[in-house]
Order: sequence, then structure tokens, then C-alpha cells
Amino acid sequence: MFLRLTLMGASALVLNASLAQAEEARVLDPIEVSGLRPVELDSVTSSVSVLTADDLAVRLSPNPVDQLRAVPGVAVSRAGSVGGLTQVRMRGAEANHTLVLFEGIEISDPVNGETDFGLLTALPVGRIEVLRGAASSIHGSDAIGGVVSLSAAREAGFNASAEAGSFGTVRGAAGFGGPNFGAAVTGFTTDGVDSSGTGGGKDGSEAFSGLLTSKLDLGADWALSLVGLARQTESEFDSDTDYDGLLNDTDNRTEADQWLIGGALTGAYGPLDHVIRASFNQVERDNFSGGAKTDDAKGKRTKLAWSPSYTSGIHTLTGLVDYERETYDRRDVQYGGGTDASEAFESVGFAGEYRLAAGAFDFSASARHDDNKGRFDDATTWRLGAGYAFDQVNGRIRGSVGTGVKNPTFTELFGFFPGSFVGNPDLKPEESTSWEIGWEQTVGTFSYSAAYFSADLENEIYTAFNPDFTSTAANRATDSERSGFELAARWQALANLAVSGQATFFDSQDNNGVDEIRIPDATASLAIDWTVRPDGLRLGAALDYVGEQGDTDFGPFPARPVTLGAYTLASVTAEYPLTDRIAVTLRGENIFDETATDIYGYNGPGAGVFIGLKLK
Repeated sequence: MFLRLTLMGASALVLNASLAQAEEARVLDPIEVSGLRPVELDSVTSSVSVLTADDLAVRLSPNPVDQLRAVPGVAVSRAGSVGGLTQVRMRGAEANHTLVLFEGIEISDPVNGETDFGLLTALPVGRIEVLRGAASSIHGSDAIGGVVSLSAAREAGFNASAEAGSFGTVRGAAGFGGPNFGAAVTGFTTDGVDSSGTGGGKDGSEAFSGLLTSKLDLGADWALSLVGLARQTESEFDSDTDYDGLLNDTDNRTEADQWLIGGALTGAYGPLDHVIRASFNQVERDNFSGGAKTDDAKGKRTKLAWSPSYTSGIHTLTGLVDYERETYDRRDVQYGGGTDASEAFESVGFAGEYRLAAGAFDFSASARHDDNKGRFDDATTWRLGAGYAFDQVNGRIRGSVGTGVKNPTFTELFGFFPGSFVGNPDLKPEESTSWEIGWEQTVGTFSYSAAYFSADLENEIYTAFNPDFTSTAANRATDSERSGFELAARWQALANLAVSGQATFFDSQDNNGVDEIRIPDATASLAIDWTVRPDGLRLGAALDYVGEQGDTDFGPFPARPVTLGAYTLASVTAEYPLTDRIAVTLRGENIFDETATDIYGYNGPGAGVFIGLKLK
């Protein structure tokens, strides 16, 4: 008899009963990112990867984006130092096609419509779920390429850590977790490196976060969960002031403050169970050049949602009604108010999901209609998925097809930078149709998954350059195509030794058949997690490969395409217990001192070593 725990992506794992008796089996919570209700991972019909706290400990990175290198289909672009602009592209889609959630709340910046992962440094994350492929029928706009869902770290009792090392880096964290309450504070600061590579001043960053979570039992099967997050970040960067396509050593920085508050009321009334959610997210950005403030922007997002669900035997039917309002205010100092703007978006969404769990066969269907109040065309999206398990070979085939939508951002519509960029209020939303087919199987303590994906993107928004050197946003007239192949595997070599890896091959082209920029031809990773002794001595190592990728040199006119070289990042971690509660940690990143360039002209950090203490 087999105990099957199927973990797709970097966490694929199936253990037979004999191995489970020899070690503590990994138990995963249900997956929340793939539908309107949580579902067991071996019933999911699309590609989902889970990174648990043990997976995150292998790289022990201060920024969750580095953990995503272990996930198939993900490409990371970082501008210079840690804390610099960092984007995530999934399955060849654009950076703003990735929806990012924290504790189920959209954390992206309402101003520019995407998540700068560079600003997520020091965010206390204990689990990551990644859904790949279009998911707008569940999550609405933004989820064309996929969804990244971050969950807060929750450790019982008091815990703390501190670390210092290369590049003038210091970080620390302290937290307390109880049955119904949790609190954590985290901080990070680094001197960074000179992003221009000209030998000038270093471009550093700092980030501080405060998190509160609670869960209240209201009786009669009702509960209220609350989360509050306050973050402050500062990031220095260089820019191209002489327009030769290369960075100059400049004194630029961005300061950002974020407040996120959310609550979820859950319970049953009559034959239905209900989830009522409310959240508020505000981001304020101040930009400085040469010590003087140039402009500031404030974005707010308010969401309200009600989701009833009914289950009868193998059938589950779930509905959703939600309301979203985003506001955008931009005020400039540099041009005397010439770029000021104040805009607001509102939308109402109606969605439904049906799930069938009939033994070896799983089926899901979802659809959503968004009323955009005349600001954009209304959008109707859908997704179908099915999976069938073959017990004879301990394998499962699955497939899904669906659509996604991405509304234009405030910046694309109304942005204005004199002599540089003019927004286009006539933009249409981007629309995508994608499909995938996958297979996953377990042979003893070895498990693997493989998936082929394909997507067509309509009305792609791109930057159009004019002869007078100004630019604007425009929709492409014809479709863009993305496709690729993903592999992931995990081998539980010993009860205390696990090896996992992934490889992805991308093909992403615009309407002219030209490869999209900043999408590598391939990515791969390999990780080893070894618990050397039962008392807590632990070693981890990872290799993260990024293949060649295209970018653009804007120095000449017209701009010319360039190719960025492949690189491999190697990291090692160690945890040595001094007592039952105190341990010394050692972390090395980019230990082979590779030149890692994700954006043309930006100089990244080399090898780094960091040592710390951990209280648990």
C-alpha cells in the first residue's frame, strides 16, 4: 500500500509506506492558489509548485525572488544590487502578467500595476505557492502568466535571527507565534555594489517590515482571520543620463512605504460555507535625484469579496462576487506639476467554479466576468482542467486550458515624462489563451513531472518609440506566442537527504517572430538538503542556471538587440547547533563569483559570505 503525497515543481515527492515509517513524512497543507477553495495537491489540474520552509532553508535568501529560481517556468531579472528593480516573468509572459499575493491579498503596487520583488526584501515568508498559466477566471486581471502566493512564516514561541557579511549587509528578525496570534519584525540593509560598473558609488538598499496576524474563534464554526503589514524600503540606483545605452554613476533613490490590512470571515450557514474578505493596500513612492525630490506617487487598492460554496458528495460548486477600487495620484516637483495626475478604476467581478473529485478522475471548470465600469472593455475569462491517476504505474496525467486578461496600468494610460514618455488612454486590455498538458509519476523514492505549455497573447502592450526620441504605450496589432517545456524532479535519497531540481526551455516571440527580451532560452536548478545529525546540524547547496537572453541597447538609434550571457549562481548554507535553541548559520551566495547580468548595462554583486545566529 502506498502513501502518496504528490508535490509538483520543486517540491514533487511521493513516499511509500515503508519509507514513511522510517522518517517523518512531509505533510502539505491544501493548495489555496489554484481555486476559490483550497484543494489537495494531487487533485490540482494545472501546474502548481510548493516551496515549504524546508525548501526555503536551502537557499536562505533574504528575498523570496531568489527562492523562485527553484520553480519551473520562472525567469528572474534583477537590476544591479539586491533591492534594485527585480521582475519575475512566468512562462515567457511579461513581468506585470504575474499576480503576487501575500496572505491571500494582492501585494502589487497599484501605481505601476506590477510587483517589484526588489522591494520584498526582508518580507517574512515561510511558504510559497506558484500557479503557472492563465488564472484570471479565479483571480481576475494580472494573472496571465501565473500567480505567486506568499504566506507568512509561523513559528511557535519566540524566535529570532541575525546575520552580517559581504557588501556591508546586515539583516535581522524577531517574532512570536501563538495558537491565535503572531507578530514579526524584520530588517535588512546593504551597501550594495556600483550598478553602473564604472567604479563609482555603491547602490545600496534597506527594508523594514512589521507583521501582525491573528485568528479569532467566533463559535458556531465561524472564525475571523486578520493580517496587518507595514513596510518601508529605500533603494539607490544609477541611470543613463547621457543616453548612450550605458549607466552613469548617478545619485538616484526611491523611498517606498506600504500598508496592507486584510481580514477573512469564514463559516457555515445552512447548506453553504462562506468566505467574506476585505483588504486595503496602499503604496507611497518618493523619487529623488541628486538629493532633491523629483516626484511622488500614491496608489491605493480596496477589495471586498463574498464567496459561498456548496459540496455534495464528489461535487463542489463555489461562487464569488467581488468589488475592487484602485486610485492613483502622482505629483511632480521637477516639472512644476506638469506631470500631475489623479485617476481611479473600479470593477465588479462575478465568478463560479465547479469541481468534481471522482476517485482517480478530477475535473474543474471556472468562469469569471469583470464589469470594468466603462474604463475598459468588460472581460470574460474561463478555465477547464482535468486529471486522471493511473494507480498501476503510480502516475497521473493532467491538462488545462484557459484565458487571462491584464488591464493597462495607470502609468501606461496616463504616465507623462516631458521629452520621454506620453501615456495612451486608448489602450485595450491584453488577453491570453493558454493550454498545457502534463505527466507526473513516482518510482519508489524518486518522483518527477513534465509539462508542455503554449499561449497566445492578443493586444500586447509594448513601448513604441517615435522619431523625436519620445515613446508611448501601444497595443500590438497581431498575436505574440509563448511556449515551452518544464521538467521537475525530487529524489529522497535517504531519510535525511533530498535532491531536487528543475529545467525549463522557453520560446517566447513577439508578433514579428522576434524573441521577447529578458526571457532566457533555458533555466535550471539543482538543490541538496541534508540534515547531517538529528540535533539540527544541516547543510544545503543549490545551483541556479540562467541561459542566454536578449535585451536592448538604447545607445544607438535605432536601438540594437544584444545578447546577455548565460550564468550559474551557486549557493551554500549551513546551520550548526550550539544548544537546543541556538545555532550558528553560514551562507554563501554566488560562490563562484559569476558575472550575472539580467538587464543590459547593470553590474550585479559577486561572491558573498554571511554568518549569523539563530534562536528557535
